[in-house]
Amino acid sequence: MSKAEFYEQVGVAMTCRSYGEYEKMFLLEDDFLKKGKILDVAAGASSFVAEATKKGYDAVAVDPLYDLTVEQMTLHGQKEMKEATEKLAKNMSFFSWDSYKNLEEHDKIREDAFKTFLNHYKENSIEKRFVAGTLPNLPFDDGTFSLVLCNHFLFLYQEQFDLEFHLRAIQEMIRVTKKGGMIRIYPLVGFKNERYPYLDELLEALNDENTIVKTTDTTFRFVPAATELLTINKL
Repeated sequence: MSKAEFYEQVGVAMTCRSYGEYEKMFLLEDDFLKKGKILDVAAGASSFVAEATKKGYDAVAVDPLYDLTVEQMTLHGQKEMKEATEKLAKNMSFFSWDSYKNLEEHDKIREDAFKTFLNHYKENSIEKRFVAGTLPNLPFDDGTFSLVLCNHFLFLYQEQFDLEFHLRAIQEMIRVTKKGGMIRIYPLVGFKNERYPYLDELLEALNDENTIVKTTDTTFRFVPAATELLTINKL
């Protein structure tokens, strides 16, 4: 199998992940979850914000999909999950199943996360937890969030978005982060299971007197090379 074949993706897929997966991907701990407002960027239909809010944290999600109605979101999510399952089923041996027992458990987590998300998305007109917006221009004021998370968007779609986009997107995430706050991004690989080729160049451009940027090993395992997350501390 060539590196280009293990997971074919046209356009940007809808993210749909659970709170438990976020804990593993981002090494989440209570002490920085409770520091202040949390932003989930390119969150799609993930249940993190819904579950974090239930746990008493102050969390908001941003994604261009949040212009969709509940009915449109439901149909879109069902289609995306069906397509993802079909792709994974063809190439199961490529992936590391350490974080899931099997494909059935993987799909069950997706389905449960999607249901939880939809229940809260229906109430969005009241709570305003889901805000329509697209990187690299987020609809939030400077220094709004103590913790900013982004999974399965930046670096993953490295063939669709160039280095300049990645730099602008992360600078925008830094802008909306409070001093003393943190940004965490996962994974650092694309669909060919290869680390982002311009990562060192990007880190050099981002590191200055106002930030500490580094990579950290994560406990989440699925795409074999996706063993790290990017952490940015805003000073």
